[in-house]
Amino acid sequence: MSTAAPTHDHDHEHHGPAPGLSRWIFTTNHKDIGTLYLLFSLLMFFVGGAMALVIRSELFQPGLQIVDPHFFNQMTTMHALVMIFGAVMPAFVGLANWLIPMMIGAPDMALPRMNNWSFWIMPFAFTLLLSTLFTAGGGPAGGWTLYPPLVLQTGEAFPFVILAVHMMGASSIMGAINIVATILNLRAPTMTLM
Repeated sequence: MSTAAPTHDHDHEHHGPAPGLSRWIFTTNHKDIGTLYLLFSLLMFFVGGAMALVIRSELFQPGLQIVDPHFFNQMTTMHALVMIFGAVMPAFVGLANWLIPMMIGAPDMALPRMNNWSFWIMPFAFTLLLSTLFTAGGGPAGGWTLYPPLVLQTGEAFPFVILAVHMMGASSIMGAINIVATILNLRAPTMTLM
């Protein structure tokens, strides 16, 4: 007679993704997070493209046609920030989420919860950034480098812009850490770095 307690295998392979919206909000699946990044990037391409249309329509002829010069500077700054931090960088991280685990034989990204967190910082950062267009004095008007003499045109929105840029930077750094940690730690056993 055995005194060992019976063991039960509690694997979770039989569970599918969570139903509804919670699948996307709480996911740690690298493909779902990659899809979220790519969809967010596409949305930001459209927002930045609309800003580019405002810029190009003003430059269609010499002189003032549609917007005043201060709003033109705001559109130029916001277009650059949205396209660099909201479209290009999330697109790269989204593609990395989709491709890197498959390329190196990993089951998932190395830090899946941080992966989710790094994505969900982005919508809040861009909501904050785009909301500066509706503050007193308008949005930032200092170029994508936030050039100090030009930033004096910004008004009361500049602290929000700085916070949004810090949030975007933190998100992209967390995404980069996750990519590097995945490549270094989750490679297939016979795969080397060279």
